[in-house]
Amino acid sequence: GKKAIRQGVQDGHYFSIAPSIVRDPSQKLVATTVPFDRLVLESDAPALGPVIRERNSPLNVLQTVDVLAELLGCSKECVIETTTQNALRLFPKLKNFVKL
Repeated sequence: GKKAIRQGVQDGHYFSIAPSIVRDPSQKLVATTVPFDRLVLESDAPALGPVIRERNSPLNVLQTVDVLAELLGCSKECVIETTTQNALRLFPKLKNFVKL
């Protein structure tokens, strides 16, 4: 619940949001509880797609962006930019592979 999420934030953790956010209230709770600068997008978790029992695809990350933009009240571009910067902070070596 929220207490565990807040403890994770306090401990300095980042939280990944998967395409399953379209159907999973717990993902929505995480997205709306965690500060925006601690959210990253999950793109390759096979079981966390938008449709139950269907294999996830990295392309579904766009559905995550759509839901986050709506929940957080910002543009899709803002979600993409912010979560990309968060991922680069979390994984500095990504800068070698990402064109900004």
